[in-house]
Amino acid sequence: MFAMFVAKSFKRLPTGGINKLHNARYSTDTGFFNRKREIANFKEVFSADPADLHVVLGPPSTGKTALVREVINSSECCFNPIFINLRTGQFDTPQKVYDSIYSQFKPFFNKHKTLLKNVLGGQFSLGYAGFNFGYSLYDKYREKTSDDVRTLLDKISNRLPNRSFWYGYQIPPPILIVDEANLFSQLGHKDETLLKSILNWFVLNSKEKQRFHVVLTSSDSFFFNWIVNLLNVPHATPYVVGDLTIQEAEEYFEKHILPLHGCGELSGKFDGIRRTTGTRMLIINKYVKEYKIHKNDGIEFEESRFSVYESEYQKLKNGLHPSSELKILDKPSPPFWEGHHLINAMDAIVKAKDQGFILEDDLVKKIGSEPVKSLVNYNFLHRRPTRRFAHDIISPPNRIILTAMNQPQSVPTMVKPITKLIPPP
Repeated sequence: MFAMFVAKSFKRLPTGGINKLHNARYSTDTGFFNRKREIANFKEVFSADPADLHVVLGPPSTGKTALVREVINSSECCFNPIFINLRTGQFDTPQKVYDSIYSQFKPFFNKHKTLLKNVLGGQFSLGYAGFNFGYSLYDKYREKTSDDVRTLLDKISNRLPNRSFWYGYQIPPPILIVDEANLFSQLGHKDETLLKSILNWFVLNSKEKQRFHVVLTSSDSFFFNWIVNLLNVPHATPYVVGDLTIQEAEEYFEKHILPLHGCGELSGKFDGIRRTTGTRMLIINKYVKEYKIHKNDGIEFEESRFSVYESEYQKLKNGLHPSSELKILDKPSPPFWEGHHLINAMDAIVKAKDQGFILEDDLVKKIGSEPVKSLVNYNFLHRRPTRRFAHDIISPPNRIILTAMNQPQSVPTMVKPITKLIPPP
């Protein structure tokens, strides 16, 4: 949405740009809004043979995790989910990696160990650090090492049959979902060898041995490139799902949000409101919430009072002076753009209002590859490496496209001439 602060005209883009991979039913405190096409799309690919390694991309707060959970939970006959949520803690030591994997696979094996033992024979209890396999009591409690993680992964692989086994007993096969998988980079900074072992284990058990599908979600635009580079070959399949279409967002606004907050007086006004909110459900809901608070306090709710608008304005203002304003952010590399690069990028997005995106190649030609990459890394732009399962942009090209991070097609008129805060190059 911060693109609203750029070009001199600051004209408004329609909604629907490039954001997190969720075009199904997105869970907020308003319930789950139905987006049937994406649920059907993902149910098909997550249950298809052969198994695959899926990478679900999109910006924060668009509902990737909610989409995946909805697909899995609404299709109990098809999936036996194993969730690893990296956003709940650090993933930067072998001990934490071990605990995350062990804690999720142990219930699965406990649930099915009788069947597996009767049919396949052998031992189907994972144990803890091999405690059930001849280790000492001391070994159970010692700090886990990278070798312990690899041993655990081997045990899991050796105890899991092919996906076709489960169908013969009318049991849904397992599917592994790793939320915010970009946090694997925490481990990569300290133990890249172990990280590669884990990623190769994903490939082994999905594409090669057909034991389960693997789904990795991420808010990082470059996560897909990162994982492919680590694996050296393109073993993963990317998907990018954006926000609601304008029609879906209006239905969500009129039928779900206004009744929820008792703000019927806003009915019929969505076209104007979406120029501030875009079509992301979380922001639409937040806008109406704040409108109601201001109304109850007897204060007129203006666009400039909207908290998301205020924060994005400040973000863009800081982006005009990246070397001084953004140096405190926890990023692996410093900003590689100047204020005029940001203005040119946002101006290009504003001028692309009828399509809601710009081609990455076009922007690279205009401001250079390093500024473009850096603006993506600092979340001023979002990058879509594929159009697979994206319905919010009409007929997107089969090329890499860029949108503004928050509201790719919503660029409200800015009340302050921010472009005048920095001289041209």
